[in-house]
Amino acid sequence: MPSDRVSVLRLLRRRFGVPRGAATVIVVLAAMTALLISAAPRMLVQVTRDEVAHQVGQLAPTTRDLTGTVSAVVPEGGLAGLESSLSSARDQWPSSIQGLVEDGEVAVYTDPLRASPEVLGPTSPFADVQLMAEPDALAHLQIAEGTWPRAWSGSGPIEIALSADAAATMDWPIGERRTIPTAAAPLEVVLTATVRATDPDDPRWLHLPTVLTASVFDDGNRRPVAGSAAWIDPGTWETLDPPGTVIVWYPVDTVGAADIDVAQLLPAIRAIVASPLPLSEGGDLRVSLDSGLVAALGVAVGRTEATRAILAVAAVGPVVVAFSLEVLAAALMVRRRRQQLALLAARGAAPSQLRRLLALEGALLGVPASVIAAALGVLLVPADAGWVPVVLAILAGVVPAAALALALPRNLLAVGREDLGHGRGTLPLLATEALVVVLAAVAVTVLLVRGAGPGALDPLAVAAPLLLTVALALVVVRLHPIPLTLALRLQRRRRGATGLVGAARAVREPVAGTAAVLAMLVAVAIAVFSSVVLATVDRGAVVAAQRTVGADIQISGPYVDADRLEAIRGIEGIAAVAGLLRGDYLPATGPGGRVTAEVIATDVTALAAVQNGMVGAFPAGVADAEVPMQVVPSTAVTADLGGAVTAVSGVSAVGAPSIAEILGLTASSEFVVVGAEDYTTLTGKGFFPRTILLDLAPGYDAAPVVDQVGQILGGTFSVSLLDASTDEIRSSPAVTALRIALLSAVGIAIGLSAVAVLVVAGVTRDARSRVIALLRTMGMGRRATRGIVAWEFVPLGVTALVAGGALGILLPLLIVFSIDLRPFTGGGGQPSLFIDPVLSATLVAIVLAALALAVIGGVLTARATSTATVLRTGED
Repeated sequence: MPSDRVSVLRLLRRRFGVPRGAATVIVVLAAMTALLISAAPRMLVQVTRDEVAHQVGQLAPTTRDLTGTVSAVVPEGGLAGLESSLSSARDQWPSSIQGLVEDGEVAVYTDPLRASPEVLGPTSPFADVQLMAEPDALAHLQIAEGTWPRAWSGSGPIEIALSADAAATMDWPIGERRTIPTAAAPLEVVLTATVRATDPDDPRWLHLPTVLTASVFDDGNRRPVAGSAAWIDPGTWETLDPPGTVIVWYPVDTVGAADIDVAQLLPAIRAIVASPLPLSEGGDLRVSLDSGLVAALGVAVGRTEATRAILAVAAVGPVVVAFSLEVLAAALMVRRRRQQLALLAARGAAPSQLRRLLALEGALLGVPASVIAAALGVLLVPADAGWVPVVLAILAGVVPAAALALALPRNLLAVGREDLGHGRGTLPLLATEALVVVLAAVAVTVLLVRGAGPGALDPLAVAAPLLLTVALALVVVRLHPIPLTLALRLQRRRRGATGLVGAARAVREPVAGTAAVLAMLVAVAIAVFSSVVLATVDRGAVVAAQRTVGADIQISGPYVDADRLEAIRGIEGIAAVAGLLRGDYLPATGPGGRVTAEVIATDVTALAAVQNGMVGAFPAGVADAEVPMQVVPSTAVTADLGGAVTAVSGVSAVGAPSIAEILGLTASSEFVVVGAEDYTTLTGKGFFPRTILLDLAPGYDAAPVVDQVGQILGGTFSVSLLDASTDEIRSSPAVTALRIALLSAVGIAIGLSAVAVLVVAGVTRDARSRVIALLRTMGMGRRATRGIVAWEFVPLGVTALVAGGALGILLPLLIVFSIDLRPFTGGGGQPSLFIDPVLSATLVAIVLAALALAVIGGVLTARATSTATVLRTGED
């Protein structure tokens, strides 16, 4: 008995690793799945951090920091008491917030007060100062000249300090006294120091009134007015005790925001913003804090959650296919070793012993590879996603052990035709397949009804596409023989053996097993799915940018007259120009009554031309200065009036079809759009728009056009570019990760489908080689035998193309109806499904090319088998 065991082990050692191709497939697939399972969650954590840093980094300090202002008298305790209140409030916040925000800062300042000298020079401006006190001003300033102001005793002049730039602009030398008129009695102030900022780029200066320089207002009709804040000692403020504005802020660490779990950070900040902060001991004085972090982190969370759900749909198919191919490769290994395994069984090896030995071999193939791959995933991606993904990645290496053990036939010594009986399903198998289909229908329905869950990865978002994919594959496997049977009947009526034999073999021993169908179907589905999702997200970004900008270029700020509008129209490279003016609120009348609506004045023909081709563009065909007047109401106005507008401010009007919004303009929900001349008729006012929309001619760059517009307008204005707004959405880390991951999923799916074809070719090689060898001895040529091989794979490819294309459309529909994609598109409505024909055709063509190469490889593999070897094996 011991000698038998030794011989069994020796024989296993001799046969270990044969066939090497199948063993290699198992090792590679085990490593790939383990690496994916280990690294993907960590990469999503890193993407979340990068997206948070990206969103927070785009905020200005005044928007990013926790900031609040309140108009009130400083409570008892003065500025020191306010600082203490800020510190106490911060101490009560969660530790995640305390690690993000710095110590609170506070300042208090008055409204602008006119400070007049005894004699004002002919070129000197009026001086408006805002008396301001802050507890630690000297920590951020250095004295350029003079001495820092002392506390006011209640008599004599009040000492102040100005920035050196502000003092020079106001023409105010040190030591000069000026008078501030007040309701009670005039106040005398004296400049005792000029200062400079220790760090002029410190964001704190953005929170305060103009302090480092003086703002100058000059309309050309009177003496200019220079305004600036002037520091006073905090004790002076307590003595004066004037009404003023208290501003508090907590600086936010932009770098630290990326290292905090956003799932904890966002609710904590929302709670702080929602609850007013007490500034006095009794809580009589409170201030509400605000921060753009709430919106920015909301976008970051929305994008990362949507990315996580989409990638779960994209990744679940390849992972399942990889497991299926491991099972298929295990079946190939057992089939190739059947003679050796039968010999072991004949020599007394029990089936349980053989299964344990096969499981041990599978564990040796899969577990080390999965352990190495899981460790590699941890090393490559430093972000921590917990220990669960690593454990699951290692457990993925157990799949080959189970696959090899279960692939052992029940009776190794039985002899029979392997190409018969494949279509007969047992009752338990049919019941299992029916259960999978029912579960898929239930999961998809529930996901569509309630949507993907927020926060951590929703199991339903993984289960629904997985079950849908497997269910569709099972249905395809069951339906696949039907057209093959019809083809066989057709081939029986034709001449030639190639079609007859090929169709007969395809029916008797179809290579369209579940694993092969899954692999090829998923390859096509992922290609279509990726192209549709990418096109939908990209299209949504374009639509969001169009909604925000309204044209290729938007200029906003100054009032623009007709001459300047005409000059802008003459700039080379501008195809159309339209001005938008938010005018007065006027009564609009309709069948159901009357409503006050905001009047938007524009050149309606030019606006339609500027926005031509955009989603939600202003409609063409509306005329200006017609009788009766034509207006374009908002959908809210139409709903309130119960029908079309019949008059505006008593002037008869004809209502055109309503629109939901005006691209590029933030207006009231209740508005009516009228022509520029009609607006003048209604109000008696001129048309001086503050928003200018420019449509670029093809081939022209925006930068030189904006420069020329700036020369015409002069002064300060803001510019928004359609391309820049679109690129901002597309360039976020979440969108970039989504694009890379989806394209990578296509590549993985293509590789798996090619492997599936080759492995299936290996599984059916013996039966195929036997048939081809016999046909060659009967005189069939090589070209005809290649046609027989093609009959095995071409129907499978056609089936996978049709079913995969259908699944590739169903999965994006599942995404659009169950996952919120608005964070990807800048808000607004959920983007509609969009198909890019070029991208979809390109990806599908790549898949088909890969499958064609795999089929050619299968054909070449079949031809490589020696006819003599096959016949000799049959005689043995």
